[in-house]
Amino acid sequence: MKIIILDDSLTIRMTIEAFLEDLGVFDNEIFSYADGHEALAFIKNNGADIVFSDINMPQMSGYEFAESLFKEKPELKKSFFAISGEESRESYQKMKSLGVVHFIKKPIKVEHFRHFIGPEILKVRSKLA
Repeated sequence: MKIIILDDSLTIRMTIEAFLEDLGVFDNEIFSYADGHEALAFIKNNGADIVFSDINMPQMSGYEFAESLFKEKPELKKSFFAISGEESRESYQKMKSLGVVHFIKKPIKVEHFRHFIGPEILKVRSKLA
């Protein structure tokens, strides 16, 4: 399984990695990026099963990233998690218009991660088995 974490904050990327490891995901399954262009290049060449993406980033917004990603890999809409620290309905609506259904609010809470994201990871993992 390949899990992509895209966020311009190293702290957020490390937090998500720690939560994933707590759920039994191995280091070699997690690929972390601060730049959407790099993440897209990796996914194009290597694929992905689950994607976590911040909505607000400097070089490429999460919306732009998701739009490009879904053109190439529309199947990832079901396992794409948009992350945001703002309460902007506009941001959420833009992501929903692309087909995103999973949203995570910053600060990310471990209980939310275990109860909401853990089962989604298990679904993806069982489909790959």
